[in-house]
Amino acid sequence: MIYRASGLRLSAHVVAFWATVLGVGPALGQGTPPPLQLDPVVVDERLARDRVRSTTDLTAPNTTGSRLPGTARDVPGSVESINQATIQERGKRTWIDALEGMTGFTAAVRPGAAGVMSARGFTENSFALLYDGIRVSSTTITTRTYDAFMFDRIEVLRGPASVLFGESAVGGAINLVRKAPGPQPQPLEVMTTLSMPAGLRVGVGKGGRIGDSLTWRLDGVINAERGTANGSELRSGNISGAIRWQVTDHIATGLDFDYLRADVDDAYWGTPLVRGAIDTSLRDVNYNNLPNNRYNDRVLWLRWKTEAELGNGFRLRNQLWNYQAYRDWVNVYRFAYVPAGASCSFRGSTLVNGTGRDQVCRQTWENLGYDHRFTGNRLEAAFDGAIAGRAVSAVAGVEYADTRWDSPRNEVTSLQLVDPYSPPATDFFSRGTARTQNVQAKLRQLAGFAELRVEVFPGLKLVGGVRQDWLWVDYDRQPANQRYERSFTPTTWRVGAVWNVWKEGTAYAAFATAIEPRFALFTLGVTDTPFSLTSARQFEVGFKQGFGGGRGEITAAVYRIEKKDIPSTDPATGATVQIGRQSSTGFEIGGSFRPIDSLRLFANAAMVSARFDEFRSGSSNFAGNQPPNVPRWVLNGGVTWAPVADWTVGGIVNYRSSIVANDANTVRLPGAAIADVFATWAFQPNADVTFRIHNITDTVYAAWATDANYVVLGRPRTFELGLRARF
Repeated sequence: MIYRASGLRLSAHVVAFWATVLGVGPALGQGTPPPLQLDPVVVDERLARDRVRSTTDLTAPNTTGSRLPGTARDVPGSVESINQATIQERGKRTWIDALEGMTGFTAAVRPGAAGVMSARGFTENSFALLYDGIRVSSTTITTRTYDAFMFDRIEVLRGPASVLFGESAVGGAINLVRKAPGPQPQPLEVMTTLSMPAGLRVGVGKGGRIGDSLTWRLDGVINAERGTANGSELRSGNISGAIRWQVTDHIATGLDFDYLRADVDDAYWGTPLVRGAIDTSLRDVNYNNLPNNRYNDRVLWLRWKTEAELGNGFRLRNQLWNYQAYRDWVNVYRFAYVPAGASCSFRGSTLVNGTGRDQVCRQTWENLGYDHRFTGNRLEAAFDGAIAGRAVSAVAGVEYADTRWDSPRNEVTSLQLVDPYSPPATDFFSRGTARTQNVQAKLRQLAGFAELRVEVFPGLKLVGGVRQDWLWVDYDRQPANQRYERSFTPTTWRVGAVWNVWKEGTAYAAFATAIEPRFALFTLGVTDTPFSLTSARQFEVGFKQGFGGGRGEITAAVYRIEKKDIPSTDPATGATVQIGRQSSTGFEIGGSFRPIDSLRLFANAAMVSARFDEFRSGSSNFAGNQPPNVPRWVLNGGVTWAPVADWTVGGIVNYRSSIVANDANTVRLPGAAIADVFATWAFQPNADVTFRIHNITDTVYAAWATDANYVVLGRPRTFELGLRARF
C-alpha cells in the first residue's frame, strides 16, 4: 500500500497559518469581498460542445503564467489553455495527446517516460510538469498516463518558468488542472469511447452540494486498449475527489485526493531504424516481449487547500500536499538493426552478426522499481487593489518540500541478436530475481518567492518576480558505496511590461531566467556531482489581440533563449567541464475566429531555429548541430462546422517538420502531417454520439527519436465511436 497515514504530516507553519486565519474575525468584517470559492469549475447543463473555447482565449483565467490574478491577457508571456470541452471535441485521450495542437508543441510517450514534450528548441526535462500547480520532479520521473477526461483544463506557459516553479523549467511549464467542486450545478456526466483496432474508455463525473456550505466533486475513468505493437496492452484506472467547506463568507478550505493505477503488458519501447529510416514492415513488432514483462504504476495524491479573505484586498492561501508513487518494471530496451556481417556495440560490449541474415540487436535489460514520496507546503500572502490610485497586485510566499526516493534495481547490458519479425520471448530475469543495486536519495527544497504587477500609467503595467531556492541532496547507492551530499542556492527572476495599446490589443515584453540540473536532482550519479546547475535566459516580445466583438483572437511572439553551462568535453584537456551552450530563436503565431455561430476556425504556427552553440562529446564536435526531437516548424489547424442544428463536423491537421535523432545529426527523420476528422450527432439535448478517425491517412511517422538506432512510432489510424450524456 503506497499511502500511509503517517506520511501526511502537518508542518508548523500550517498550524500557524490556521491560528492566524481563525484569529482575524474583526478584520474580516472591514470589507465586503465576495464569498471565496476554491478552484471553481463552471459547469452548466448543456453538453461540453457548447462550452468549447479557443486555446488562445484572452479572457480565460490563467494560473500557470503567473500567481497574480488576471487572464491570459495580463501575463507577459505566451500562455494557452485547453479546457475539457475542447479536449472532448478534439478527441484527445490523454494529457499528452492534448498538447498536440497547441502552439509549437510536439509530444509523445517514450520508453521509461509516460510523457515527453518539445517546444522552443528544448525537450523532456527542460519543462516543468505541474499537478494543480505543484511540481514534483523532472518530467521523465513523474509523468504518468493520465486520461484527459480527469482535467478541467490543461494550461501551458512557453519559455522559462523557474521564477514560478523552480528548477527544470527552461522550455516552459505544463499544468494539469483537475476538476473541482463549484457553486454552479454540476450534473452527472458519462463518457464512453469504443475504438478500433481495440480500445475502451469509460468516464463518469459528478459534483454537488451538501447543505449550504459544502460542495463536492467525484470523477473516475477506466481504460483498456491494445498498444501500437503486438502483445502490448494497457489497463488503467483513475479516480479523484474533492470536498470544499465554505467555513464563512471569507474562509474556505478543502481536501482533494487522486489515485491512479496503470498496468502495461509487453510495453512498447520502440522500433529499430533500418539504415537510418523507418521500415513499415516492422511497425507492429514488439521486441519487449519477455515472459515476466511488467510495467506497473501506482500514484496517490492528497492535498489540503485553505484560503482566507482578510479584507481590503488582502488574502492568504495555503496548500499542503502528500504525493506517493510506486513504479515496477521488467523489460528490455535499446534496439539496433544489424545487417548480416555487421556488429552491434553498447557500453564496451560488441556482438558480430554471423547468422547470414539481418538481425535486431537487443541491448539492455532492466529489472527495477522505485518508491517515491514527496511532501510539501506552500504558504502565500496576496494583495489585489489600488495604492495611490494605481492598480497593484502582489503575492509573496514560502514553499518547503521533502523528497524520499528508494529505487532497488538491476540493469544489465547483454547483447542478443533476434529475428526482426519474430523475436523470442527470452526470460532474462527469472521471476523473483533479486535486485542487487539500491539507490536511496533525499532532496529537501526551500524557496521564497514574490511577484508584483503595478499600473504605472493607464494601460501600462510593469510586472516582476523573483525566486530564491535552497536545495540539499543526499545520495546513497549500495553496494557500490557511492555517496555524496550537495547543495545549490539558485536565484531566478523575471521582469516585463504589459501595455494595452488600444481596445482589445495588448503588447508585452519580458526577460526571464531559469535553471536546470542534468537530470532529476535526486537521481544524479556520483560522476555528475561536480557540476553546478545549468542556467538559461530568455527575451520575448509579443502581441495579443481580440477582434470581431469577441469572435476572434490572435497572439504572436518572437523570442530568444540562451542556455549555458552545459557539460561538454574540453578540447584541450579531454575533461568534461561546463562550457557548453545551446540557443533557440523563434516566432509563434496562433488564433481562432468564429465568423458565424456555426463555424469555428483555429490555426497556429511555430518556427524555431535551435542549435548547439558549443557542445562536444569525446572527440566529436556538435557545435552548430540541431538538438534531437526539435522540429523547425510545427503547424496546426482545424475547423468545426454545424451545418444543421443537431450535427457538427470537423477536422484537425497537425504538421511537424523533420527532426534529427541524435546530437551528431547523422540520422534525420522526415516530417509528418496527421489528420483527424469527426462527425457528431446530438440525438438528444443532453446526449450525443461521435464518430472519429484519427490519422486518417495511416501515416507512419516517428513521434519521438530515442537515439540514432530506434524511435517511437506515432499512433496508427484509429476509428472511434463515442457517446456522451449529461443528467
